[in-house]
Amino acid sequence: MNNIFKNIAAFGIVFLCLLSCKKDGNQYFIEDGEIAGNGLAASFSNIVLLPANENTTAVGFVWTPASFGENPAIKYTIQLSKIADTSGPNAWANAKNFVAGNNVTSYDFLVKEINIALNAMGYPAGVATDLAVRVKAEVPQYNGATSAVPPVYTNAIVIKATAYSLNLWIPGEHQGWNPATAPLLNPVDGKPGMYEGYIYMPVDPGNPTAGPKYFKYTSHPDWNHINYGDGGNGTFSTDGAAGGLNMPTGGYYEVTADFNTNRWTATKTTWGIVGDATPGGWNSDTQMSYDPATQVWTVTCDMVSNGSFKFRANGEWFINFGIDAAGKLAYADNPFFGSVLGLNNLTVPTSGNYTITLDLHDSQHYTYILHKN
Repeated sequence: MNNIFKNIAAFGIVFLCLLSCKKDGNQYFIEDGEIAGNGLAASFSNIVLLPANENTTAVGFVWTPASFGENPAIKYTIQLSKIADTSGPNAWANAKNFVAGNNVTSYDFLVKEINIALNAMGYPAGVATDLAVRVKAEVPQYNGATSAVPPVYTNAIVIKATAYSLNLWIPGEHQGWNPATAPLLNPVDGKPGMYEGYIYMPVDPGNPTAGPKYFKYTSHPDWNHINYGDGGNGTFSTDGAAGGLNMPTGGYYEVTADFNTNRWTATKTTWGIVGDATPGGWNSDTQMSYDPATQVWTVTCDMVSNGSFKFRANGEWFINFGIDAAGKLAYADNPFFGSVLGLNNLTVPTSGNYTITLDLHDSQHYTYILHKN
């Protein structure tokens, strides 16, 4: 019996020892952050970007680590901004952000990477322009929620940057995948980083629903520079090995690229005229026909001079043209641009039979002709 009690007592002592030796998990106490001193420095104070060097490093940045207490993971983001956007109530709100990663204290920009950002910010090509740079440090939440700990920032520094203009070519199935002969997708005037135009992807007469039809954007009329493929979820990628962008079937498409968001679109369109100057009035479009050889849309019909009309895509008001004060075609509505108020409708000078031509093949230089028969 004594042995039993002795064994129970020994077991109890071992159990208590195990309890006393158990360690609590590590606990980190997060404090308000700080970055000591002038924590940010650049490898160059004046950078001149050239297409020939697009895959080389343009400039590198290093910074002092932030402190938020006992060694949490700290996420660092480089912010680029125009000088004018770094003050006032919305300071840095328009900055371009580049995530450097967690617990890193340097970031190198390739020429092509920073030039894309400068183009999207509206920096003029060939002109040395001030660029403000700072680094944001924050403690990310494990579930992606906004951190309750306020971020901190390095000092802002200013460097000179000279960008080059970024044009886009559109090689693809529509022209034999040859960038040298591909159509241009031109930048939109007054909307930095945005490109828009139209291409015709041939339709197989024996199988008009065949697809998908593939294309890419390239920064030069060759495959030796940047080519933009599918980044997934409506985005494009600068990875040259990425798959092509695509349309579901052949047809006439409005294509767009927005370097502010890295997103692209391809919208299939047919075109017509609508209005009380046309045979169908404002309730029914008079359809136009597309000729791939001449790259224009045409319709011949009777028109009246005491009415007006518009060019409209797909029988809806999502995409339509009016004319501006100078008599040039301008989008009244377009999802890529938004709506524009104050444009005029089109008219014919006298009533009669007209052949009306709409030419959208030259990106951002759209024209029309009214020819009385």
